[in-house]
Amino acid sequence: MKIKDLVYIALFTSMMIVLTCVITIPIGIYGYINLSDLLIMLLSSVYGFGPLVIIGGVGCALSDLFLGYSSYALFSFFIKSIESIIVVFFVKRFRPRFRFIAYLIGGLWMLVGYALSDAILGASFALMVPSFIANLPQALICVSAAALINIPFERFVGTKINETK
Repeated sequence: MKIKDLVYIALFTSMMIVLTCVITIPIGIYGYINLSDLLIMLLSSVYGFGPLVIIGGVGCALSDLFLGYSSYALFSFFIKSIESIIVVFFVKRFRPRFRFIAYLIGGLWMLVGYALSDAILGASFALMVPSFIANLPQALICVSAAALINIPFERFVGTKINETK
């Protein structure tokens, strides 16, 4: 891995933190709605598993710490890391026009992951359904936005990253 690759990973990790911390809508005991999934979904066409796990997992875990949701930080690290792996895996198998399917699968994992984390943190599996519903707008917004802008994003960002190699 070259220095330029590390710089881009650090840049996108910090972008993940800013994107997650600046645009937040609290949803009660279930954390907050943010656009972190959008960046994971968009970067999945440019990066592989490794860099995206760092960008998504570390970026979101640090965001939770900065915003005072420390109980979610470890969960966010694993949920966003696994989401990154899932989305990259499926993005590589679909044409750009059909990548929304990969984004839907990643968004569904995020919903299930946070529903499980709320059940664990709240010591009750009864919290899974309200958590799933509370996080649904985030998944729908991020999947829709990623589906709309993934092709131009990949052309612009992918070209810029590959130019420097």
